[in-house]
Amino acid sequence: MCELDILGDALHRYGLTGAKAELIRHNENMIYCIDDKFLLRIHKSKTGFTTLPFYKDIDFIKNRENELKFLEHLKSSGLYVQSPIKNNDNELVTVLRDGTVVTMLTWLPGRILDKSELSEALGYKLGEMLGKVHMAAKGYNADYYFIYDKNLCQRLQEILFNLLKNERLDNKYFAIMNDSLELIGDKLKQSKAECILVHSDLSLSNILITNDGLIPIDFSLFGYSTAMLDFGSIYCFVDDADYRISIVKAYEETTGCKVNTDEIDIYFALQILLGIVLHYESWIDEDWFCNRLPEWCNETFIPLLKKYRG
Repeated sequence: MCELDILGDALHRYGLTGAKAELIRHNENMIYCIDDKFLLRIHKSKTGFTTLPFYKDIDFIKNRENELKFLEHLKSSGLYVQSPIKNNDNELVTVLRDGTVVTMLTWLPGRILDKSELSEALGYKLGEMLGKVHMAAKGYNADYYFIYDKNLCQRLQEILFNLLKNERLDNKYFAIMNDSLELIGDKLKQSKAECILVHSDLSLSNILITNDGLIPIDFSLFGYSTAMLDFGSIYCFVDDADYRISIVKAYEETTGCKVNTDEIDIYFALQILLGIVLHYESWIDEDWFCNRLPEWCNETFIPLLKKYRG
């Protein structure tokens, strides 16, 4: 089916035929705002965005169901997050006629966090938000979830190797990123005992400023890993040292847990590597990416390797 047919079929399954639909963004999902009341996710990734590292050998429908159940748990724990909407058949996950998977959530009024707004005070609020999510996550036992572990790093390495083999990636960059993933995979294996369910994709576009404070949205890449993985994603857009200190302080005060700040750079690097691999085919022809890749290697990956491997 074409995009319009898929959208029409999806709206019909939720009893919203004829509703106004506005495409908000398209990465791993096509995200639509429906009548300013609902958020519709059509789980089809855009061209050039690979989901292979996440969904290979994964029961995608069951993983989506558990994401939505996790949201329900967060809401029942007192967090202001989106609520899942069931379809006409009282199901959390909808499978359309062509096999496309669709989910729907409530629409939360607010705006996306802008980097220019960052401050120590806002950093403190980010730390509080993250701490509350992690505290609630510790009280939740999911029966199915994606795992951020050494196996994920190996899948990322396989994709990088294929890019190298097909002459889509320079050997020196491959070697640096491959070694970094080997190191990160070993660290993830060591931290397994401390793992919880995490958001894992707390980018600027996934944090809303609302009248009720900062709200995390889009848990589609949620999974089981060290809590430091979420710090890694936040640190990708918070680079000021004082702002980072505020985040850690608020998190520790909210959770009562000490943050091992020395290890955040490991998961900061993983978040960058995930972005590179997932978006590589759509980014490779962009001038900014060709300039940024060597900078990432020199500023993040090489120092990481020197810190832990000498």
